[in-house]
Amino acid sequence: MMRTFREKRTRDLRAPDVIGELFMLLMIVVIGVGAGTGSALVVALGATAFVISAGGTLWSKMSLSEVAYGAEPSDTHAFVGDEVEIVMTLENRKPLPIPWVQIIEFLPTGLTPLSDENVKRRAYAGGSEIVETTSLASYERVRFRHRVRAHHRGHYSIGPTELRSGDLFGLFGTVRRDARSPQGITVYPRIVPLDGWELPAAKPMGDILARNMLLDDPSRPRSVRDYLPGDPLKRIDWKLSAKRDELTVRTYDQSVSNDVVVMLESRTVDYAWHGYRYDVLESAVTGAASIAVRCSDLGYRVGLVANGVRPTRGVLSVVPPGDGPHHVRSILEGLAFVQPLSFTALETHAMERGTAAITSGASIILVAGYLTEGVVSYLHLEQQQGHRVSIAWVGREEPPHVTGIRVSDCREPFKIDEDAEDLIMSIADEQFEMHSRMNQPTREYDHV
Repeated sequence: MMRTFREKRTRDLRAPDVIGELFMLLMIVVIGVGAGTGSALVVALGATAFVISAGGTLWSKMSLSEVAYGAEPSDTHAFVGDEVEIVMTLENRKPLPIPWVQIIEFLPTGLTPLSDENVKRRAYAGGSEIVETTSLASYERVRFRHRVRAHHRGHYSIGPTELRSGDLFGLFGTVRRDARSPQGITVYPRIVPLDGWELPAAKPMGDILARNMLLDDPSRPRSVRDYLPGDPLKRIDWKLSAKRDELTVRTYDQSVSNDVVVMLESRTVDYAWHGYRYDVLESAVTGAASIAVRCSDLGYRVGLVANGVRPTRGVLSVVPPGDGPHHVRSILEGLAFVQPLSFTALETHAMERGTAAITSGASIILVAGYLTEGVVSYLHLEQQQGHRVSIAWVGREEPPHVTGIRVSDCREPFKIDEDAEDLIMSIADEQFEMHSRMNQPTREYDHV
């Protein structure tokens, strides 16, 4: 969305030009002295300097008026490792030309420009700055294109943005700053292909007959029998009934629910003030996302219960079981916002808000690198209520033994291949050299 720098949310950072004002006042004094002494040369020089100063000040103040700017990503969602193009559009909506204008666009840590041209590293705040300088004729629009790579899951807003401009001679300048763009890029967690990798519960649902007959499975026809009063009409086999000249109903074997609920434990240490284990958390998020996608591919309805999800509008920490690409997208979006700090224990979160996700007969797969007695007790309770429960372990230590619950060692498939924390906190110079001269930003000119 294009944003005009005349709007209220734009903040003028230009300090009062005291020197310029004093200079114009001095020129008025010089003109007065020249007029009093009858010196035409002094008057002419003073008047010329005054006109240049006043014109430069006026031009500087008007340079960013009616100027619209927007930085839009080519895609608002991406996976770790994907490339996204950022299109920076600057538009002059007035007849007055702008001799020069500079754009300073801030990119947060996690989005790395693929070209080092016009890119500066912000060591004091992390991230990078894209700097572009151009001139604008009346009613002219200029575009700059930069490609960035997503290095870490999360949501990244583009900005804040600084626009700098001034008069033709560069004597008087103005700087304005706009807030972050409301539209950003959500980076989904890394997905590990699980083809050929056996899920912790092997075939967690649907293939095993239930002892307590939970649901009729239409894929398991058993036999036919005569109609009895009270049988649902949808069970009547009308074709067979017509042949036999009497109402006949079909019966089916019954199986457990075909729902899988992936639970994620975001805690990695005993106490929050101990910090957190970055590799364990990222392995857990990767595991939860990979298992959810794998189960969806196998045709299961998948839900999510996770603590540590940052409260953001539209992002859910509890997703009821469902299917389809849009449903999986909701799960991945929730996992993208998982943080190490959680004020609610997982078992408490599941009992208070997870009841909508944990449907009758659903299989529960807990992905965790840290277990508490409360979580283990909760899993045993769910197991007693008929749920098939398993744990995918991603912690640094050996998998714990939990009585009655299968614990699978998933450290190897979901491990972090590189120290992503250092990659996010500092961008190596080698990366800039590797991608220099590649995907260079291009300029496109057109008139409104």
